[in-house]
Amino acid sequence: MTDISRKFLAVSDETEECVKALVFAGLRAKAVGSGLVILRCAESPGLGGWIGLDKDISQDAMDSARLKATRHADAVESRAGVKAELVVSEDDPVDAIRKLVDQDMSIKVLVLAAGMGRSPGPLVSRLAKGKPIAARPIAVTVIPGDLTDAQLNEIGGLAG
Repeated sequence: MTDISRKFLAVSDETEECVKALVFAGLRAKAVGSGLVILRCAESPGLGGWIGLDKDISQDAMDSARLKATRHADAVESRAGVKAELVVSEDDPVDAIRKLVDQDMSIKVLVLAAGMGRSPGPLVSRLAKGKPIAARPIAVTVIPGDLTDAQLNEIGGLAG
């Protein structure tokens, strides 16, 4: 972990809208001189009882998650000029966020993307129900998944 005193945390996943949240987090981090952490959770189905095979599947899932997170981090760096710290976890997203926020006290803001379909997404839905995502208080910013690049620049702090 870097020694930056304030960091934004954003989640890399398979949704279209996650890229908007990642870019926003990168733009805000650049605008205020903060760091950026990108969290990616590996999805490992596990076969239960086939220990050797489960280990291989788990490693493949972690490798795939790391590759996808790296692609997202590269896109954010290209767009916002911020190099992100990558964290890949085998936990489900809520547990991974909670552990990471507890572990890294410099994380001050969690950036989530709202889904573009009928559902705002599982993490945003959890917040809407009043359930905390992290064990300690942190700010949460929810980015609409259908923002244009110009709108992202404006609210992210890049535009005039």
